Amino acid sequence: MTPGGTGRRQRTLSLATRSVYSFTGFPETPVRHLYLHHDGYPTGAAWRFAEALREAPEPAFFLVAFLNTQTNAEPIQSPEQAADSEYRYLVQLVSDSAPRLQVQCWRRIPGGDSWNPRCGPMPIAVFIQRFLPGDPA
Repeated sequence: MTPGGTGRRQRTLSLATRSVYSFTGFPETPVRHLYLHHDGYPTGAAWRFAEALREAPEPAFFLVAFLNTQTNAEPIQSPEQAADSEYRYLVQLVSDSAPRLQVQCWRRIPGGDSWNPRCGPMPIAVFIQRFLPGDPA
């Protein structure tokens, strides 16, 4: 607490949980991989997904919206480039009569070299509701 303060702080705290996001099936971009340095745990991913959906609710425009809202995302050639990542997400545009988004998540145990399934594949709205309860996305 700061001297003379109320004891309340208005501060956003970023955790250095690194992650890789892979996107498949999107128009003009068969496969895209992005590396993010912080907030890679599922709650952080759900927040990122909800933010992108608020910008563009149409599934086909999700990747563009994600890129617009995640300006610190670094393009990489493959997930293997991010050896320090703890989480990996695959977001897929499933194109059929009603295009939809689904997400899958893996976690790498610190010090390990293999990815362990964490959840999914599931609709992105279910992922958001599971890890970010109360978000209307």
